[in-house]
Amino acid sequence: MASLNKQQKRAKRAKIKAKQIRISGRPPLASLNGPSEVDELFDAEKLLEEGEVIPEDILTMFYVMQEEEQTSRIHMLVSMLVSLSRIIADEPDLLDMENAENEAMAATHLAADMLIDYRMWADGIDREAAQRWLEDPEVIKDFGTALDSYRQAIDIMTEPPKPAE
Repeated sequence: MASLNKQQKRAKRAKIKAKQIRISGRPPLASLNGPSEVDELFDAEKLLEEGEVIPEDILTMFYVMQEEEQTSRIHMLVSMLVSLSRIIADEPDLLDMENAENEAMAATHLAADMLIDYRMWADGIDREAAQRWLEDPEVIKDFGTALDSYRQAIDIMTEPPKPAE
Protein backbone atom coordinates (compact mmCIF):
# COMPACT_ATOMS: atom_id res chain seq x y z
CA MET A 1 0.00 0.00 0.00
CA ALA A 2 1.29 3.45 -0.88
CA SER A 3 2.24 5.88 1.85
CA LEU A 4 -0.23 8.54 2.93
CA ASN A 5 1.84 11.19 1.15
CA LYS A 6 1.76 9.23 -2.12
CA GLN A 7 -1.97 8.63 -1.79
CA GLN A 8 -2.55 12.35 -1.21
CA LYS A 9 -0.48 13.26 -4.28
CA ARG A 10 -2.40 10.74 -6.40
CA ALA A 11 -5.72 12.01 -5.07
CA LYS A 12 -4.70 15.60 -5.85
CA ARG A 13 -3.69 14.67 -9.43
CA ALA A 14 -6.88 12.67 -9.91
CA LYS A 15 -8.97 15.55 -8.56
CA ILE A 16 -7.36 17.92 -11.07
CA LYS A 17 -8.00 15.44 -13.91
CA ALA A 18 -11.61 14.96 -12.80
CA LYS A 19 -12.14 18.71 -12.73
CA GLN A 20 -10.71 18.94 -16.24
CA ILE A 21 -13.08 16.19 -17.36
CA ARG A 22 -16.10 17.84 -15.76
CA ILE A 23 -15.33 21.18 -17.37
CA SER A 24 -14.65 19.87 -20.85
CA GLY A 25 -17.59 17.47 -20.76
CA ARG A 26 -20.06 20.35 -20.66
CA PRO A 27 -21.63 21.35 -23.94
CA PRO A 28 -20.80 24.87 -25.14
CA LEU A 29 -23.54 27.38 -24.57
CA ALA A 30 -24.58 29.56 -27.47
CA SER A 31 -25.91 33.02 -26.89
CA LEU A 32 -28.37 34.60 -29.28
CA ASN A 33 -27.62 38.16 -28.17
CA GLY A 34 -23.84 38.06 -28.06
CA PRO A 35 -21.51 36.76 -25.36
CA SER A 36 -22.87 36.50 -21.86
CA GLU A 37 -21.17 35.76 -18.55
CA VAL A 38 -22.06 32.10 -19.00
CA ASP A 39 -20.47 32.04 -22.46
CA GLU A 40 -17.29 33.52 -21.00
CA LEU A 41 -17.16 30.71 -18.46
CA PHE A 42 -16.97 28.25 -21.36
CA ASP A 43 -14.47 30.23 -23.45
CA ALA A 44 -12.08 27.51 -24.64
CA GLU A 45 -9.10 29.85 -24.92
CA LYS A 46 -9.47 31.02 -21.32
CA LEU A 47 -9.89 27.43 -20.13
CA LEU A 48 -6.75 26.38 -22.00
CA GLU A 49 -4.80 29.20 -20.38
CA GLU A 50 -5.99 28.10 -16.96
CA GLY A 51 -5.25 24.45 -17.69
CA GLU A 52 -8.87 23.51 -17.12
CA VAL A 53 -9.55 21.52 -20.30
CA ILE A 54 -9.14 17.79 -20.42
CA PRO A 55 -6.78 16.69 -23.15
CA GLU A 56 -8.72 15.62 -26.22
CA ASP A 57 -6.98 12.24 -26.34
CA ILE A 58 -8.17 11.36 -22.83
CA LEU A 59 -11.71 12.48 -23.54
CA THR A 60 -11.66 10.43 -26.75
CA MET A 61 -10.37 7.47 -24.73
CA PHE A 62 -13.31 7.86 -22.32
CA TYR A 63 -15.84 7.87 -25.17
CA VAL A 64 -14.26 4.75 -26.68
CA MET A 65 -14.24 3.08 -23.26
CA GLN A 66 -17.91 3.91 -22.85
CA GLU A 67 -18.73 2.27 -26.19
CA GLU A 68 -16.59 -0.80 -25.43
CA GLU A 69 -18.16 -1.18 -22.00
CA GLN A 70 -21.45 -1.94 -23.71
CA THR A 71 -19.79 -5.11 -25.05
CA SER A 72 -17.99 -6.05 -21.84
CA ARG A 73 -15.91 -4.60 -19.05
CA ILE A 74 -12.87 -6.54 -20.29
CA HIS A 75 -13.23 -4.97 -23.75
CA MET A 76 -13.44 -1.56 -22.07
CA LEU A 77 -10.32 -2.24 -19.99
CA VAL A 78 -8.28 -3.50 -22.96
CA SER A 79 -9.37 -0.45 -24.94
CA MET A 80 -8.21 1.78 -22.09
CA LEU A 81 -4.83 0.04 -21.92
CA VAL A 82 -4.28 0.44 -25.66
CA SER A 83 -5.31 4.11 -25.63
CA LEU A 84 -3.33 4.83 -22.49
CA SER A 85 -0.18 3.31 -23.96
CA ARG A 86 -0.48 5.69 -26.94
CA ILE A 87 -1.09 8.65 -24.63
CA ILE A 88 1.92 7.75 -22.48
CA ALA A 89 4.08 7.38 -25.60
CA ASP A 90 3.09 10.93 -26.58
CA GLU A 91 3.23 12.35 -23.06
CA PRO A 92 5.63 10.32 -20.88
CA ASP A 93 5.42 12.97 -18.14
CA LEU A 94 2.00 11.58 -17.23
CA LEU A 95 3.79 8.74 -15.46
CA ASP A 96 4.49 9.67 -11.86
CA MET A 97 7.93 8.13 -11.46
CA GLU A 98 8.46 9.84 -8.09
CA ASN A 99 5.81 7.69 -6.45
CA ALA A 100 6.47 4.39 -8.20
CA GLU A 101 9.24 1.83 -8.05
CA ASN A 102 9.33 1.39 -11.82
CA GLU A 103 7.62 2.41 -15.04
CA ALA A 104 5.19 -0.51 -14.94
CA MET A 105 4.00 0.48 -11.47
CA ALA A 106 3.67 4.12 -12.54
CA ALA A 107 1.58 3.01 -15.54
CA THR A 108 -0.60 0.88 -13.26
CA HIS A 109 -1.19 3.85 -10.95
CA LEU A 110 -2.09 6.01 -13.95
CA ALA A 111 -4.48 3.33 -15.24
CA ALA A 112 -6.17 3.15 -11.83
CA ASP A 113 -6.49 6.95 -11.72
CA MET A 114 -7.93 6.96 -15.24
CA LEU A 115 -10.44 4.24 -14.34
CA ILE A 116 -11.59 6.26 -11.34
CA ASP A 117 -11.84 9.40 -13.48
CA TYR A 118 -13.66 7.46 -16.19
CA ARG A 119 -16.19 6.04 -13.74
CA MET A 120 -16.81 9.51 -12.31
CA TRP A 121 -17.22 10.92 -15.82
CA ALA A 122 -19.37 8.10 -17.19
CA ASP A 123 -21.67 7.68 -14.19
CA GLY A 124 -21.51 11.10 -12.55
CA ILE A 125 -20.48 9.55 -9.24
CA ASP A 126 -18.11 10.89 -6.61
CA ARG A 127 -14.52 9.78 -6.08
CA GLU A 128 -15.33 7.46 -3.16
CA ALA A 129 -17.97 5.56 -5.14
CA ALA A 130 -15.60 5.29 -8.11
CA GLN A 131 -12.84 4.01 -5.81
CA ARG A 132 -15.21 1.37 -4.37
CA TRP A 133 -16.08 0.28 -7.92
CA LEU A 134 -12.38 -0.09 -8.74
CA GLU A 135 -11.80 -2.16 -5.59
CA ASP A 136 -14.59 -4.61 -6.46
CA PRO A 137 -13.07 -8.12 -6.78
CA GLU A 138 -14.79 -8.67 -10.16
CA VAL A 139 -13.35 -5.41 -11.53
CA ILE A 140 -9.89 -6.38 -10.26
CA LYS A 141 -10.23 -9.82 -11.85
CA ASP A 142 -11.36 -8.31 -15.16
CA PHE A 143 -8.49 -5.82 -15.06
CA GLY A 144 -6.03 -8.70 -14.60
CA THR A 145 -7.58 -10.54 -17.55
CA ALA A 146 -7.44 -7.39 -19.70
CA LEU A 147 -3.83 -6.76 -18.72
CA ASP A 148 -2.85 -10.33 -19.60
CA SER A 149 -4.59 -10.00 -23.00
CA TYR A 150 -2.88 -6.68 -23.65
CA ARG A 151 0.55 -8.09 -22.72
CA GLN A 152 0.03 -11.13 -24.97
CA ALA A 153 -0.89 -8.87 -27.87
CA ILE A 154 2.23 -6.74 -27.29
CA ASP A 155 4.39 -9.89 -27.14
CA ILE A 156 2.94 -11.12 -30.43
CA MET A 157 3.44 -7.75 -32.10
CA THR A 158 7.04 -7.40 -30.91
CA GLU A 159 8.05 -10.97 -31.64
CA PRO A 160 10.56 -11.11 -34.50
CA PRO A 161 9.20 -12.84 -37.59
CA LYS A 162 10.14 -16.46 -37.98
CA PRO A 163 12.23 -17.23 -41.05
CA ALA A 164 10.41 -18.97 -43.87
CA GLU A 165 11.42 -22.56 -44.35
